[in-house]
Amino acid sequence: MTLRTKALLMAALLLSACSTEKAKWANVQYHNTTCHYNVWWNGNESLKAGRLKLVQSVVDDYTQFLPVEKLGSESEGRAVAPEMDRAIEKGVKGIKKHSIVVKGEEHVPYIKECYLLTAYATFYEHDYVSTVNTCNILVSQFPGTRAGDEGAVLLARCMSAEKRYVEAETTLDQLVQRLAQGNFVRSERGKLYMAMVEATVPQEKYKKAVEYIHQALEAGVDRASKARLTFLMAQIYQHLDKRPVAAKYYHEVLGFHPEYVMEFNAKLGEASCADLEHSDVRRLERQLDDMADDKKNEEFRDQIYYAKGEMYLGLKDAQKACDNFRRSVAVSTVNRAQKAKSALRLGDVLYDLYQDYDQAQRYYDTAMQVITRDYPRYGAIKRRYDMLTELTSYTRVYERCDSLLAVAAMPEAERLALIQAKIDTLASQEQRAKEQALLRELQNENRAMQNTLKGDWYFYNSNTVQKGRDAFRQKWGMRPLEDYWFLSHREMLGSGMVSGLDDEEKGGEEPSSDTASALPDTLALAKAKGGNPDDPHDVAYYLKDLPTSQHQLDSIDSLTATNLLNAGYIFYDGVGNVDRALECYLRMANDYTVYGEVIQAFYMLYRIFDRQGNTPQANYYRDMVLMGFPDSDFANLIRDNEYYKELLRREHRVDEDYAELYDLYFAGRFRGVVEAANAAEQQYGSLPELGRFRYWKALAQARLGERDTAIATLEHLIAQAPARDSIVPLAEAQLELLRGGAELAGADTGGAAVPVRARTGRQPAALRDTESQAAPDDQLPESARVFRYRENQQYYVVVVINDRTVKATDLQYRLADFNSLYYSNKGYKVNASLFTDTTQLLTIHRFVSDAEAMVYFRQLQGDDSPLRQLADSDHTEFVISTQNYATFYNRKDVEAYMAFFRKYYLNKKQ
Repeated sequence: MTLRTKALLMAALLLSACSTEKAKWANVQYHNTTCHYNVWWNGNESLKAGRLKLVQSVVDDYTQFLPVEKLGSESEGRAVAPEMDRAIEKGVKGIKKHSIVVKGEEHVPYIKECYLLTAYATFYEHDYVSTVNTCNILVSQFPGTRAGDEGAVLLARCMSAEKRYVEAETTLDQLVQRLAQGNFVRSERGKLYMAMVEATVPQEKYKKAVEYIHQALEAGVDRASKARLTFLMAQIYQHLDKRPVAAKYYHEVLGFHPEYVMEFNAKLGEASCADLEHSDVRRLERQLDDMADDKKNEEFRDQIYYAKGEMYLGLKDAQKACDNFRRSVAVSTVNRAQKAKSALRLGDVLYDLYQDYDQAQRYYDTAMQVITRDYPRYGAIKRRYDMLTELTSYTRVYERCDSLLAVAAMPEAERLALIQAKIDTLASQEQRAKEQALLRELQNENRAMQNTLKGDWYFYNSNTVQKGRDAFRQKWGMRPLEDYWFLSHREMLGSGMVSGLDDEEKGGEEPSSDTASALPDTLALAKAKGGNPDDPHDVAYYLKDLPTSQHQLDSIDSLTATNLLNAGYIFYDGVGNVDRALECYLRMANDYTVYGEVIQAFYMLYRIFDRQGNTPQANYYRDMVLMGFPDSDFANLIRDNEYYKELLRREHRVDEDYAELYDLYFAGRFRGVVEAANAAEQQYGSLPELGRFRYWKALAQARLGERDTAIATLEHLIAQAPARDSIVPLAEAQLELLRGGAELAGADTGGAAVPVRARTGRQPAALRDTESQAAPDDQLPESARVFRYRENQQYYVVVVINDRTVKATDLQYRLADFNSLYYSNKGYKVNASLFTDTTQLLTIHRFVSDAEAMVYFRQLQGDDSPLRQLADSDHTEFVISTQNYATFYNRKDVEAYMAFFRKYYLNKKQ
């Protein structure tokens, strides 16, 4: 056979092998080999590159449970879209060109790998819909194979990623049963167990999670996964307060030689789980101190101090623990997650152990400035923060009132000594702060000189400079860099400037007779020195708020009484600290009986002592209510346990009547508003809620041209309403407008600011059931009400551009390139159309849901968006349904639709 003949035979063989119509051995081998080396291999390399990029870009948050695998956020998934899209392209190409399906059976082995390649690429892009579709093909077409079982595991992982943990766990349990029956490929059991951990930890099924972590470790996963799983197991045991076991697993993590950050956190974890019985405390203290002193750990000092705090908690030294938690919060400037964790931990200790609610609120406030709604236990944290904020708004008031009264009652010499001590303390703190700032400045200068200066000049030699600096300090001490640094008391330079002023130039008024009798010498001394009440270094600063007349003393007593009552309700109903509640109520009942609110203190004391079984005290305060206030609601509550239902019905009726009046006003039926308000006054007597009715009554009277009557109504409202009622400033503002002859604003004036009900004090639990219902504050303009929000619609993303400053075709091409880079498999199209004489529309379509459209919209706000190259005034973008698009295009009212978009899409998503 000649060479030519052999070549022809080989060519014929290759041509026949290229066919995908028949499953002959040559065909299968040709397509399998070509699919493997020409297609799948390149796609798999791109997948590995994308995974590596993702792993390197995702930063683990060690303040939370460590994820089994680094998947990152949606934005981080989109960042690897170029690599993943190439992998998808190769996978799809392999399936299209090399698949040989005969009688429903795939004969090319590497087609399964192409499906897996595509599934993993879309999974790492966070495109779970596409992943689920591909995995369903793997499960249905390749049952009993490694690829089919791996696809089933990945399908469950998609459920976990979408937070459908119960479905994921159910699916994985079935796979575990198949494994036990021998119907699951054993080589994939490690991935199966890790997927089970992903599904169970978020459900707080920690026992099951730990069981599967052990099985995954025994299944022989790679070293990096072993380190992560062991670290996660240590975190779980620490969360369950099994400190010795947690410390053991943290120590095991070090044996896997993980990356430095994990090694660092494992050491911290081991130290934080220390206890007196199982740990070498001195070794751990030295280890943490060495870590804190290491310059390369400077950015991690907040974590080190947090670990020391946890360690001292385990050693039952709460004071040292709190000190270290405070340090952690103070030095945490970059790691916001750690700052939140340290602040919350300290807040919990102060709340639970020390019952220091004031300081606990401050640290909860610090944490709330950092965390977002997706933070673990956000709801519980927010509820406690709100409760503490309300509580301390009362306790700080009455504590300050007590302090003012105590200082006002001091003899003059003692008062002056106390004030001077405060001024001296402040001055010393400021001096220390200056010295520390100067030291930091000198240290920075030293480092700069050591790095940059060379030569023989005196100031180039750091040793001689340091000696000179030491000699200067020995003689002069720490002096700031400023004029007249050599004078310790520079105020003498301007001492003569004040002595020549007469009384008028010094400003202020002579104290009243009451003031003179209360603080004569101190105030006179402060005035003689030209005191500045705004300067904390001046005596006058500490005297300005002291009560100096009987009227001021009465005001302080009234304020103290109200805040004692409010704090007592929260101590009892919110915190559950009955002892602190009793302190407030007993003080109210003993010292502030002239105030009508004392009945509430009597009633609460009756309830508390009755529940404690202290019958004599309970009977005493019951009689105080029944005999002193026989016609009150509280007396009726004591006589009839069912009376609270009548109170709730009354509150409900008030709410309904107010809502009706509110609607009448905004409907322009002002005469009806006046009639409804008059009826409410007759029906509800002196309820605090009547202030709201009178407010709208006055506005309606003004609308009817009855200005004088409206003024009288507002004056009556202000005179009758409690001073702290939120309606008072609104009424005062409207009264000022009417007296000045101005016209009232539109019909929505004040609507959002006037709640149905506002109380000067909190009601007891027996009198409360429903929260106040605020008047609607999100009314859409009339022009925006033509749009409708409905589920299950298709959507566009629309960009409105200024046609005079932006070239529509250029932006259209840039958006197309943007889609090609990040959404090449979605097939999004960009169309341009004329909108008005000065604007054009760029429409990106289509999106199957508002969620998908909002994902694209948020990406369009990123730094890599083509829109970032334009001025903000030149473009407006939004998401719009196909149904609303026609209405929008016809009406051409961008502002109206933006109001609709903000309410139903932006606010909803946030």
